[in-house]
Amino acid sequence: MATQIESRLLPAGPSPVPFLQRITGLRSVYGKTIRDSRRAMILIGGVLGVLLIAISTTIIAQFPTPASRQELGDVIRSVPPILQGLAGRVVNVETLGGYVQYKYGTFFPILASLWLIVAMSGTLAGEARRGSLELIATTGLTRRAIAFQKLLAYITALAIASFLIFLSVLAVGASARLPGDSIPVSAAAGYALWLGLLALAAGSLAFVLAQFFGRGAGIGLAGAVMFGGFILNGYRAAVPSLAPFANLTWFGWTANHIPLAGLYDWPSLVLVAMVAVALLAIGIEAFARRDLGATTAIPTPSLPRALIGLRGPAGRVFGQNLPTAISWGLGIGIFGLLIAGSGQGFVDQLNKSPDFARLLNNLFPGIDIGTVGGFLQLAFVEFGFILAGLAAATLVGGWASDETSGRLDFLLATPLARARWVVAGGAGVFGGVALITLLAMAGIAIGASITGGDIVTPIVGTLSLSLFAVAMAGIGIAFGGVFGTGYAAMAVAVATIVTWLVDILAPAFKLPDAVHQLVLTAHYGLPMLGQWDVVGIVASLVLAVGGVAVGTWGFGRRDLRG
Repeated sequence: MATQIESRLLPAGPSPVPFLQRITGLRSVYGKTIRDSRRAMILIGGVLGVLLIAISTTIIAQFPTPASRQELGDVIRSVPPILQGLAGRVVNVETLGGYVQYKYGTFFPILASLWLIVAMSGTLAGEARRGSLELIATTGLTRRAIAFQKLLAYITALAIASFLIFLSVLAVGASARLPGDSIPVSAAAGYALWLGLLALAAGSLAFVLAQFFGRGAGIGLAGAVMFGGFILNGYRAAVPSLAPFANLTWFGWTANHIPLAGLYDWPSLVLVAMVAVALLAIGIEAFARRDLGATTAIPTPSLPRALIGLRGPAGRVFGQNLPTAISWGLGIGIFGLLIAGSGQGFVDQLNKSPDFARLLNNLFPGIDIGTVGGFLQLAFVEFGFILAGLAAATLVGGWASDETSGRLDFLLATPLARARWVVAGGAGVFGGVALITLLAMAGIAIGASITGGDIVTPIVGTLSLSLFAVAMAGIGIAFGGVFGTGYAAMAVAVATIVTWLVDILAPAFKLPDAVHQLVLTAHYGLPMLGQWDVVGIVASLVLAVGGVAVGTWGFGRRDLRG
């Protein structure tokens, strides 16, 4: 009898996990990653799709007749290659798809790339830093399986976002009213595939670099390569010396793939896919061969005592963010070096067309286009602000990791006051911004010295990046103090991307100038030419100091959160 009862109480073995739960639930590493990425996936695909439709609707309304389209094409073709970097290649711009690809389509892969750079750089490095990988490793999964499932989830999320963009492009083509405006399925698929693969290449590079140098370095270096490749590829026609550097990036490889304009280069997409797969394989192997708790695969010497936080919380935050700050500084500095180094070629090409130089002076009043500083103002500052804002996001994330990782419970058990932790953390973050700025200045100085001319003014103008970075950091610290540090880095990244979108879309939709004036980047003047706007300087400092003050106030009135 006892034997029969015991046999009935024996467990029947683990029940199989339903397929849908493995994909969308919490029963697998893949499913959990998909679940964690669902908002970003829908946001990227949905927002970019809506923007494509909205922009196309505006174009149809502004240029409703074949004559107006022909006039638009004539004006665009009259623009010398020197301005190609401000848009794209001129191919069939009289059509709806050709104009969308020329004017706006080249910017959308950058937004998708930013998402994957931030996400994939933290795929394993971020969890290793938090210590959550040890728990996953106890499930019996191999390291390669953990990494593969996580990466496959991000690729799936990217595929879904790209599919949403594909549907949006088809909707744009369905709204066509003029001959040639219809967009075939092959063009929509070619654009969505191109966008997805460029984002995957950027994310794969960030993933690999994160395994060797840490998450912050992965974001900084991959972001610099992405923005640098975009700029270099844009100006390669005007400055031929840039072509070899542009061809080192995926933007150069796919320069002849312009699907919305009817120009295809499918082999170039195969090359991008092969490189992305190779980078992912290298990253997975690097993760499998290093210690589980290590955040990098490269052994580094111990930091000096002053940089590892043994003299206070500010020094600890600065020391913790030091590798990240160096990587971001080197990335932005190399980006500035390439742009400044090619400035003289830009000026030489411009001098060959005095009529167009006068046109540019009318389009950009107050900017001396015939100088290297003017070229830096047009080509470097706008993307430099994005890089500086994302750098601030990673630095703020380093400060926030005290609470999100659970270390803050132990720190506050010491005589460390809550207010001091926030203020000292802000000082550490601002110190990291200062280091990034110094390295960026060094890159600008080297590039400007190569071309000759004024060097001091562009170097001082680089301070505008630091002002924007500390302002964004202040916003992140304020959010972290009031709502929880888990939101801090995200708040900085969102504020940075929204600022960039307003800079791009306000002119596109002919929004009132008051809308553009809402963003901070509209109030710095022309720093690369020595023309500063005091409003931007004051506003940046107020956001930086005020953000720390608000964060201190908010943190003193809430409980700790994981």
